[in-house]
Amino acid sequence: MHALKAKGFTLIELIIGIVMLAITLSIITALIAPQAQKSAEPIIALRASELGQSLMNEIQSKSFDEHSDRSPPFRRCGEILVGAQACTAPAELGVDNSETRTSYNDVDDYIALSNQPITNSLGEVLAPYSDFNVVIAVEYDSDFNDSTNNDGTTFKRITIEVTSSQGEVYGFSAYKGNY
Repeated sequence: MHALKAKGFTLIELIIGIVMLAITLSIITALIAPQAQKSAEPIIALRASELGQSLMNEIQSKSFDEHSDRSPPFRRCGEILVGAQACTAPAELGVDNSETRTSYNDVDDYIALSNQPITNSLGEVLAPYSDFNVVIAVEYDSDFNDSTNNDGTTFKRITIEVTSSQGEVYGFSAYKGNY
């Protein structure tokens, strides 16, 4: 009698096939997973840039100092003119009295926004930026260097650091002149 030839796979062949499939899928997964995470980085960087530039534009639109005139005759703080006041002392930079975000009127008021929930100019919390952090620094820097020792009151350096949800820090810096 002739033995019947069995058609199909043996148990050993099935196990070897499953092991090879598992190895192949783990290699493919290891290659694809990091790419998926990196695909979000440009979007996060764009959101951080938009936030930083928006804040910088808002800050730059404000007056140089609390003691600068915002209406005619537009006297600058520190001018040697009748009625002109001295500029705010470096140690006193920040929010004046009971100002809120909607009533900020000079650049150094924005120091108060550091490490606070991200809000718009009306003080409303912006949910899309809930995982971001902002640190704003304003200091006199009339000689345009990193040292702020013995600087005059002609320029203020505004520095904004936006930290994303992934921990990357995006920096923005600009000067506001007393003119």
